[in-house]
Amino acid sequence: MYCIDASVLTNSEIEGERFHEYSQRFMEIIREREIAIVVPEIVLPEISSAISRGTDNTEKAVEFVKVLRQIPNIVFVPIDRELADEASRLAAEYRIRGCDAIYVAAASMFGAKLISLDKQQIEKAGKCIEVATPAEELENLRT
Repeated sequence: MYCIDASVLTNSEIEGERFHEYSQRFMEIIREREIAIVVPEIVLPEISSAISRGTDNTEKAVEFVKVLRQIPNIVFVPIDRELADEASRLAAEYRIRGCDAIYVAAASMFGAKLISLDKQQIEKAGKCIEVATPAEELENLRT
């Protein structure tokens, strides 16, 4: 099971970005193999904003969010009190940025590996959960 950060989901959609090929291939494998993933619901506005700003295409951003919502192996986790409390604890203990801590808490609560392109998040989250980049995880999926 994976928890996938908005950086990876966005990167998989925007051609020409650094690491796009890895993120895109990783997401293809997720769909093909129907691997379970969890994401906090905050991922939706994060992705919508990033795609709209990165492509200057509002329709593309809205459509990608709709498509993402329809992938059956994605569980969207609401940010309830339990998740918020765990994210707050992790943010304080490991000095993780606010939204990043929500992803780390979701990954931790579901026993999922966090997949991210955010260097700071990877470094800090790696102290408490399993974390990888799409390129690193593609290597693991090949074996």
